[in-house]
Amino acid sequence: QEQIKLSLKEYQIMEIFMSNPKQIVSKEFFIEKIWGFEKDVEYNNIEVYISFLRKKLSAISSAVQIKTARSIGYSLEAPQ
Repeated sequence: QEQIKLSLKEYQIMEIFMSNPKQIVSKEFFIEKIWGFEKDVEYNNIEVYISFLRKKLSAISSAVQIKTARSIGYSLEAPQ
């Protein structure tokens, strides 16, 4: 089985997805939980990490996908 390394922030994002199965998680929630109230965090940050995670999931041919809920947030989708 292939393994991939996750950065701390990628790991934290996946952890949030795993604790909120089948739910749309808002960008605000990710930012608050991971970055706290750091002033300079932008929505773009979360988009960049989601993009990294999608590439890594794809690299290991995972059936799990990160779906975008336009202007709401993201959800983790796994086939039944």
